[in-house]
Amino acid sequence: MKKNIIFLAIFAISFATANAQTLDRSIQPKPAPANEIKIKDAQTFVLDNGLKVFVVEDHKLPQVLFSFNFDIYDKIYGEKTGVSDIFSEVAGTGTTSKTKSELNKSFDLLGANFGFNSKSGYVKGLTKYRSKMIELFADVLLNPIFTDEEFNLAKTQIKSGLAYLSSDPAQMVEIVSEILMYGKNHPKGEMVTTATLENISIADLEEYYKTFIAPNNTRLVVVGDITLAEAKAEVEKYFKNWEKHDVPEYNYDMPKSPDKLRVAFVNKTGAPQSQVKICYPLDYKPYSDDSFSASIMGNILGGGASGRLFQNLREAHSYTYGCYNQLVAGDVVGYYAASAGVKGEVTDSAIYQILYEMQRIVDSAVTEKDVAASKAFYSGDFGRSLQRPETVAAFAVAIEKYNLPADYFKNYLKGIENVTIESVQAAAKKYIQPKNAWIIVVGDEKYAANLKQYAADGKIEFYDMYGNSAESKSKAGCDCTIYYLAAAAVVLLIVFIVLRRAAAKKKKK
Repeated sequence: MKKNIIFLAIFAISFATANAQTLDRSIQPKPAPANEIKIKDAQTFVLDNGLKVFVVEDHKLPQVLFSFNFDIYDKIYGEKTGVSDIFSEVAGTGTTSKTKSELNKSFDLLGANFGFNSKSGYVKGLTKYRSKMIELFADVLLNPIFTDEEFNLAKTQIKSGLAYLSSDPAQMVEIVSEILMYGKNHPKGEMVTTATLENISIADLEEYYKTFIAPNNTRLVVVGDITLAEAKAEVEKYFKNWEKHDVPEYNYDMPKSPDKLRVAFVNKTGAPQSQVKICYPLDYKPYSDDSFSASIMGNILGGGASGRLFQNLREAHSYTYGCYNQLVAGDVVGYYAASAGVKGEVTDSAIYQILYEMQRIVDSAVTEKDVAASKAFYSGDFGRSLQRPETVAAFAVAIEKYNLPADYFKNYLKGIENVTIESVQAAAKKYIQPKNAWIIVVGDEKYAANLKQYAADGKIEFYDMYGNSAESKSKAGCDCTIYYLAAAAVVLLIVFIVLRRAAAKKKKK
């Protein structure tokens, strides 16, 4: 027996040694081909009133989620900008039969979570309480009430938020960028102010509800421990009498990128840092044919600590704590933005490096290592997201809303795997525009003059935080200097005249 053990040990060592001689450990092993992800297909049905329902059965846990998504077009509100913001705060705070306190207590007793805002609503809890949960939420959705108390509280909260925004350069640059990218005649370019809030009444909230919340522009996704028959029975019981009506659609001209680099500066006297944002609008729709390549490209350029922007501005130059970018798709319009909070004295240098990295990814192909690392990030992130029922609900809505193949998300990893160095550079050439962008800076104006080199026309455009043209403080200072010089000249002239007269009198004597 002992001899057999020794023989087996010698054989194992010899086998391992032989294999080690043929294995080149300097070559990174290739990943296995991506498999199709097992995601449950949604079963669908539509009520007579137009409510589209998607049911995804998942019996692993005794819980169920009802998720409502309202397909609402953005609208220009002008002097009443902020209606949807107040609606989101007040919605779900009471019904015609229950006060806010009674409503919250009812959900708490079920151990259920719920929410309701201007674009969506949901209720989630244990399967055994599903009938009571959906009954309560149906009351919230179909019989809302907007009280003076909650309305005034919402306005106060939003006003407090606006006061904070005016003191935070990071928030200011976000506001100004939206106004300049989209324009004030586009819904995304409208700014909520204290004045517009004062123009809004409870009647405006009621009008928003009557106009936009309807079954025929709503998708309801039911995910969890429930069968199709059970879901259909619950939905028909509480929502079949929800009356449909026409919901308006609004169309606006597509915002365009600047035809050249433009520099916008918002003065924040005494700010030790400059908030920098380089941005422009894009015609980039959700789930476009090149969305996988575009996502990988954006991640390589500035999606995290390993991104080129971060490595350049923080690791190589110590200009900032972090620099990141966003490539965001939108149903109407998307955008690209690269942003960072940098030390004031290096504002111009930071902008140079951001533009340099943007141009570099357009001109030069990325490496295989970059692409592999980014693929690994997205694959892992996608895998983790599948643990949440909300993710499965979002998949079901996206497939129907954007007319995607039924197996789109099942083959998501294959889509990532198919990204190549060439497709990444093609996406960069299409979406990264270092010569057609807004360079927006919020900071102390003493650093503004150095930024003229980046403006195609050599001019700095000054704005306030509401996107209104503002006079440069330094220009105002120049006017004062001229005034003081003129005053000094007058004084010197008077002194000269007095001294001349004194000399004349002395000469006569």
